[in-house]
Amino acid sequence: MPEYLTRRVSRALATAIVPLALSGCVTVMGAVHPASSRAELRHLVDSLTTQTEFRNATWGVLIVNPRTGDTLYSKNAGKLIMPASNMKIITSAAALTLLGPDYTYRTTFLADGPVHDSLLDGNLLVIGRGDPTISDNMRGVATTVMDALADSVRAHGIREVTGSLARVGDAFPDSIHGYGWEWDDLGEYYAAGVDELIFNEGMAPTTLRPPPDTVRDSLYSGPAKDPATGYLNAFNDALLRKQITVEAGVMDSILPTPFKMDTLFTFMSLPMRNIIPALMKPSQNQIAEILLKTIGLERGGMGTADSARKIVGQLLLSWGVQPDGFVIRDGSGLSRHDLVSPETIVRVLDRIQQDTAFAVFYNAMPIAGVDGTLKDRMKGTPAEGNVHAKTGSIASARSLSGYVTTADGERLIFSVLSNNWTTPSSEVTGIADQIAAALASYRLH
Repeated sequence: MPEYLTRRVSRALATAIVPLALSGCVTVMGAVHPASSRAELRHLVDSLTTQTEFRNATWGVLIVNPRTGDTLYSKNAGKLIMPASNMKIITSAAALTLLGPDYTYRTTFLADGPVHDSLLDGNLLVIGRGDPTISDNMRGVATTVMDALADSVRAHGIREVTGSLARVGDAFPDSIHGYGWEWDDLGEYYAAGVDELIFNEGMAPTTLRPPPDTVRDSLYSGPAKDPATGYLNAFNDALLRKQITVEAGVMDSILPTPFKMDTLFTFMSLPMRNIIPALMKPSQNQIAEILLKTIGLERGGMGTADSARKIVGQLLLSWGVQPDGFVIRDGSGLSRHDLVSPETIVRVLDRIQQDTAFAVFYNAMPIAGVDGTLKDRMKGTPAEGNVHAKTGSIASARSLSGYVTTADGERLIFSVLSNNWTTPSSEVTGIADQIAAALASYRLH
């Protein structure tokens, strides 16, 4: 087991004289300070994070070599800090470990009455388990999936439904929003709620729905009040486009489980290996919340955040994370009640390397200067195309944690967390970028 998370600062000081070549340079307060040893690296990061404008800020930084267990730099590494979207590192790693890269979601379509002469004499029912993949971001045009589902209904000889289009079951029975999400966020796209049925990342139409013979995905841009009803409305629109009529319309409440139901077909989602990049690169909150609840559902029998938090917490402890090194409240990091330490994040990033699904995780992370939330950051530096890291950004919290390959091919793990500053946020983000770029210039040997 790597020792770096339990080493003391005295050990770091004792090894600080070991020469480490750093070929790059970083601008600090307008001056250029090249670093050519571990001691100079420590001075460099200290200089960046202790500038006068950060006097009131909290910084937590940990840089390690996971292969050797060496700690290259540590500052407040055991302190609890709001991680913002760095929470998604924990959620994604847990989902890949506990559910696997080939895990898929099942959505089942049923009838509770007989079908004869193109008529379903009863209700058309849907049982969801949280499939987050029916979205424009994952499918190109989300409504084409709904059209395919309507085609499947039509293939069963159904042209008219005498009852309602309704959902059965309640796989995610708790709140559609994360614990402690702020009121001001709830009207924003990034704070859309989630449920076991969700269409287009919880977005609702902002204008009248399209006429039956058209497909218009651009209408969906406002958070749905009820994600599951939003899904059923989108499906009903597709049924209309395929000339299938539901006489009683969409039921906006959960139908009690009928005594008898016949399965028409089951729709399988894209696999987890496709879901993780759609979560990590754009930092998609709704997928993160769904994955958290899915962990609770599949591994604990209850699709709630409370159930999932216990399971994820047990996983972290089994990975050697300190019991006081994390407080999990949601899966996305939008909650300001989430707290983690740099030690915790680095431990997770280290342990997921040992999983057979690590390539999925590593490639899903934003790449500096290339894609995702790092597309426009660190361009023209040694970090460009090199650093694979997760960003994080909410009010008074910025984070950047991930992997960087040194100039001589050694993969390092780093975590830079910051809270509670009064300087412009861009200056905080710039510090993390400079640290990552400096590490990309290292020559360890």
